[in-house]
Order: sequence, then C-alpha cells, then structure tokens
Amino acid sequence: MSNSRDIAVIIMFAVIGFVFMVIIGQVPMWITGIPGLAYVFDIVYSILQSISWLMFEGRRWRIVAQGLLISLLALVVIPVWNPPVAMATITNMFIVDLVFNSFYGTFERKNKLLHWLILGQVYYWATHSFWILLYSSLLFYPFEALMQNWFIPIMSIMLPIIVVEAIPGSYIGYKIYRRVEKII
Repeated sequence: MSNSRDIAVIIMFAVIGFVFMVIIGQVPMWITGIPGLAYVFDIVYSILQSISWLMFEGRRWRIVAQGLLISLLALVVIPVWNPPVAMATITNMFIVDLVFNSFYGTFERKNKLLHWLILGQVYYWATHSFWILLYSSLLFYPFEALMQNWFIPIMSIMLPIIVVEAIPGSYIGYKIYRRVEKII
C-alpha cells in the first residue's frame, strides 16, 4: 500500500469508529448515566481496529495516527471523552504500534496473524482502563475517589467482558480482512 492509501485507511477507519462512537457507542451511558457502560460495544471497536491494523501490514505510526485522529474528533464532539481518555487512547495505540508492529513480520511469516491480532486487541482493551485511571489520577482527580467511585465498581464487572469481547472481535475482523483482501 502506498502512503496516500494508508492515509485514506487511517481517515476512513477513524471516521467510522468516531461515527459509531457518537451514534451508538455512547447511547447506553446517556440513557442510564452509568459511566463505562459503553464498554459493552467494544466488540465493534475491536472489529474495526482489527481490520485497520491488518490493512497497515505492520508499518509504523499508522495505528498511532488513527488513535490520534479518533481522539481529536471525540474531544471536540463527545462530552464524556475528556483529556485522560484521549491520552489513554493515544498512549495505548502508541504501545501497540511500537511493540506489536515490531513482531508483525514474525507472525506473518509463520502465518499466525490471527494470534498477533488477538494478542494486540486483548492487550489494548485490557490496559485501556488502567491508562485512563493513571492519567485521570495524575491530572484531574484524586486517586482514591477514582478507585472508589469508578474503577472498582465499574471495571471489576466490565474488564472480563472487555477482554472476552476483544477475542471474537479480533477473529471477526480477521475474517472480514481476509475476505476484503481477496477483493483488493
């Protein structure tokens, strides 16, 4: 893929993810008022990320660029998307880009890209909340209040669901990519 095609893929998947986040992803939180309930839709985000990560074929900085674009769009439009969430997303995408893309070629040679994808998605979704907690406690809120009011009550329930959703999301994204790859 050429650089212009990569830019188009970055923009396309960032916009698709953003539109889903605005139209569907935030609805449970707006209806119930329970923060963290949007994690129920992580399977869709995992599918979208999986397809885009595979389309980047292990090339550097595409995953970070996608995370940066999604974060900038969300900061402007979504009220609950605050700077700690944006920073957590960008940091997590940076780590995935730096670490997991380093092993892309190895997994591709061994024909194990599905395993690479599952590992990357599980890492991303399992650690995303911890990054939010870290940035929130460092910049905006007392750590104890976050633990008591947000992290322990919500994430103790949602974290297993998030990790479980990352696996089928990766698998579905992989299968969609393989079908689309044959067309392209």
